[in-house]
Amino acid sequence: MSPVGEVLLRQIYFTGIQALPAITISGLLIGFVIVLQTASIAGAGSSNVIGKILLWLVLKEIGPFFTGLIILTRSGSAIATELATMKLNREIEYLEAMGIKPEVYLLKPRLYGVLISAIVLSIYFQLSAIFGGIFLATLISNIPFSDYADVIILNLSFKEIAMSFSKSMIFGISISVICIWQGLSVAKSSTEIPQRATKAITGSLFSIFLFDVFIDFVGKFIE
Repeated sequence: MSPVGEVLLRQIYFTGIQALPAITISGLLIGFVIVLQTASIAGAGSSNVIGKILLWLVLKEIGPFFTGLIILTRSGSAIATELATMKLNREIEYLEAMGIKPEVYLLKPRLYGVLISAIVLSIYFQLSAIFGGIFLATLISNIPFSDYADVIILNLSFKEIAMSFSKSMIFGISISVICIWQGLSVAKSSTEIPQRATKAITGSLFSIFLFDVFIDFVGKFIE
């Protein structure tokens, strides 16, 4: 395997695989909370309402957003810190002196690794939340699991899937680009490293909110 491929796999392992426990627990808890809150309003036997709200919230809003938030807090700050440290230690200059392009060896693997992880983890988060929510709803309502599953399947549309995928992809790109840019923007002092990491987190978080609103706005005009 090429060195670039190894860097890509390490990024996917750190960003994606190591985040699975946090994604699983968060997804299940979110599904539980949505079902409990919906059941308290609509009634535990309202399988149609519970299924629709669970699907809409998890697929279009909470799933991509929470996944992006977990990736940002775990990997985004690490990317910014790592690149800032490498730049201050002149490791990037050494790579260039050896004829290795930093954008190929350092930047692209991190960009692609975060992007792939964001899409896959978002899908996994949504499945965990939906199935966890349905399982809880089945316990508190005595309505068969299959009834809730039928509601989810009947209300699942290409538009919701496309919006969820678009959010996951754009969130992954924006997080990686902002964190990479902040890491490489460090100048001369090591005290800038935590500052750049903080700016990477706040900037990425703002971009997630901005793109989330923008995609929802565009989705209103797409049938």
